[in-house]
Amino acid sequence: MLTDTTIAARADNKVAAEIGDETVILDIESGYYFQLNVTGARIWSLLESPLSIGALCEKLQAAFEIDADTCRSEVIAFVETMLDKKLATVS
Repeated sequence: MLTDTTIAARADNKVAAEIGDETVILDIESGYYFQLNVTGARIWSLLESPLSIGALCEKLQAAFEIDADTCRSEVIAFVETMLDKKLATVS
């Protein structure tokens, strides 16, 4: 289970491009493309350097109008999806 102290980062071997407010990611190994909306693109950008879930939430709360509990639950769900798709790693 992910917690505030879990460190998340982008996985290697991914190529990303910004298209407007969105980001498209190519998983080189699988050949799959992923499209991220504005919020997902912001998370991807922030994970360029490893970052704790807690720090990620703080940065997102500063950028978007969202309460702490909602932000935390949605960030955790998003990072879990990224882990499932092998787009992120955690430690």
